[in-house]
Amino acid sequence: MDKAAAENAEREKCTCDTQLQSEPNNGAWVKNATACWSTEDRGRQWCDITVQSLEGPISSNTVVGALFRDPTDSAALVDIFHDQFQQFAASSLSSNSLLAIDMQRATKEVPALLKENESRISSCVTAFRDATFGKAGIRDESDGFRCSVGETSGWLRIEFRIGDLWIAYMLAPNA
Repeated sequence: MDKAAAENAEREKCTCDTQLQSEPNNGAWVKNATACWSTEDRGRQWCDITVQSLEGPISSNTVVGALFRDPTDSAALVDIFHDQFQQFAASSLSSNSLLAIDMQRATKEVPALLKENESRISSCVTAFRDATFGKAGIRDESDGFRCSVGETSGWLRIEFRIGDLWIAYMLAPNA
């Protein structure tokens, strides 16, 4: 895992930018979201964003609180992220996405990716918690899994590769 370099804070939030350059110029950003999922097809330069919680009374405080309770309990963390993914999958199955993600495949592969990367997730969640106290973010990448905590904003971003697409979960530290 590497300490994350200073980056554009807007990219760390509920956003997607399929052509990462110095300045965001291709994609979308949901300004009032505190948790969301995006499905990204970098080959087509397209993404879908699904908001899971908004600022205000419908926020992600419950999820953040559960993650911060014990960031070293990797099995509990996997359960939390699996639950969030299941909510996203249910929402995706009932909506018309412009991306042809195989959600049946994703519902089989994401739990395995979560379990396989348990210790990395624990390290990332610890960095997510520590970022709220001003400590630096991190970036951890491996084949099929990426996790980062933005140094500028403190947002958590966990990504899973399913076929040619990436599914990303983004969560604000202080909803």
